Amino acid sequence: MKEFYQIHELAKLFDLCPDTLRYYEEKGLLHPVRGENRYRMYGIQDVCTLNIIRSLRELDLPTREIGAYLKRRSVGETLELLDREEALLKRRMEELEAARGEAEDRRRRLERYRGVAAGRTELVEEPERPYVFLEKDFILEKEIDFQLKRLEQRHQDYIQVIGSQCMGAVMDEQSLARGIYNHFSRVFFLTSPGLPYDDELPAGEYARLYYRGPYDRLQIHLEQLMSGIAGLGRRPAGPPLELYRIDAHDTNLEEEYVTELQVRLAP
Repeated sequence: MKEFYQIHELAKLFDLCPDTLRYYEEKGLLHPVRGENRYRMYGIQDVCTLNIIRSLRELDLPTREIGAYLKRRSVGETLELLDREEALLKRRMEELEAARGEAEDRRRRLERYRGVAAGRTELVEEPERPYVFLEKDFILEKEIDFQLKRLEQRHQDYIQVIGSQCMGAVMDEQSLARGIYNHFSRVFFLTSPGLPYDDELPAGEYARLYYRGPYDRLQIHLEQLMSGIAGLGRRPAGPPLELYRIDAHDTNLEEEYVTELQVRLAP
């Protein structure tokens, strides 16, 4: 049985690069001896220590804390460490469960909206919908993704562009009055109950229309929705909303995009 191992042997055994072992030595975690040729030589105790280091690094413990544990290691210290490991694993399991829920919500959204009937005006009752928003004098259509990313950055603890939250934009009414259809006053994310929000979309009766395909046909579809509203003898009570149900984050095919136009109606 060998008493000592060279650095390349230990690195291969633990699937590490030699520089990592040198780093652990620099931090005082490993203590190789020097052979006659000044090469680092690692003993069985170093193998045991490296097993411990690898386990603790998986807990994201910094080298300073690992060094302190190695110096005062005892059954009591190890039990305290296991308490920390259990808490970490519980947190990771909760994060994974939340990620699984996000994935399931996204799947349900895609399956629901790829099958919706497009091109017809429908009336729906909507509850108050809390949302976070970013507002400018006007936002061009081509800027929407950039502004949504800025908004996500402000609320990154609970908002994701690729997630279960619905994102959208509010059309600029002054621009619409001048026949300009690609100007928006706000971008937003609808938030879930219990989460912080900036404002609420009012509850009430809304007219909606789904359309498929690229956004450059927005004018045609909005005019169709407004015509449908007039045909019902109703009138708008707010600016049109664009809700991006299936977009470039879900598909490369523009023909698969699904956008929902909504307009709140006057009583």
